[in-house]
Amino acid sequence: MAAVHESLRNDNRLTALTAAGMYGSAAFVSFVEDFVPGGPTPTIAPGIAALVLVTALLLAGPRLPRRALALLGPLGVALIAVALATSPGAGDGAVLYMWPVIWMSYFFGRRGAIAIVGCVAAAHVCVLLALPAADGYADRWVDVTVSVAIVAAVVQTLAHRNDRLLDLVAEEARTDALTGLLNRRGFDERAAVELAHSRREGACIAVACFDIDHFKRINDEWGHETGDRVLEHVGAVLTACAREIDAVARFGGEEFVVLLPGATVADAVGFTDRIHEAFASPHEGLPSVCVSAGVAASLAPDGIEPLLHHADTALYAAKSGGRNRTHVFTEIALTA
Repeated sequence: MAAVHESLRNDNRLTALTAAGMYGSAAFVSFVEDFVPGGPTPTIAPGIAALVLVTALLLAGPRLPRRALALLGPLGVALIAVALATSPGAGDGAVLYMWPVIWMSYFFGRRGAIAIVGCVAAAHVCVLLALPAADGYADRWVDVTVSVAIVAAVVQTLAHRNDRLLDLVAEEARTDALTGLLNRRGFDERAAVELAHSRREGACIAVACFDIDHFKRINDEWGHETGDRVLEHVGAVLTACAREIDAVARFGGEEFVVLLPGATVADAVGFTDRIHEAFASPHEGLPSVCVSAGVAASLAPDGIEPLLHHADTALYAAKSGGRNRTHVFTEIALTA
């Protein structure tokens, strides 16, 4: 499962457009300074170069490889350094270093942050060496280098925290809060992957639907807290009996579904038999539990919905036939 933050950071279009915005803003600042009275007149060459880069990024930026886009950070630092070195007076333009530092730290991670801080440190040495002795004292290099390093560290810390929150939200969106199993959304995403593999390989795939028998009676007689524990227990049993490649989900209430990639009807029935055997022995502290099961299988099906519908139809037949049993949707049954 690809995390949202990863797709954002690796989105070349977003990376290129934010770089274009950064260079465009730098060009704007450069040209505005020409008209602000009282300050030193900076060279306009970096501003013109920035405008050229903005045009190139808008036209072709999204198609550039990541390594090419990564060069925009150091290039921005170089343009800022040229502007600082060729402007009279000490000035405070070093604050512009923050822009490529923030951009690189977000879009290119820890390595990008370390690289851009190193570029700033090296570039600013050259700037101070190019300035008159009265303006190029070493304290300015320390101030700038430490400042950009702190900014990079803060961006990395916040980005890492944001990554964890996004991962948590994404996981919760696909997981049943009570049992820890997949929910319907998570099941559908997993099913799409397995169905594509089934069609590609021409393999069979099976679905087993389960429903806890007399669950309402359990809630009424034992209470909802015990009912929740029963749901957790059923989820744990299904997970223990399933293979690693199987997808176990709770669709809501007392209904559970297991996707069995590569399984025939016979395989799926064998799986449900193991489930019935597991519930034959009572679990300490819980009422006796039994389940009804419906099984359906198909060879390289086009979608999951027909398979679920067939398994659900078989489940209804199992409950109507006396519960605590497995029923197979025979119209699409495949033998091993």
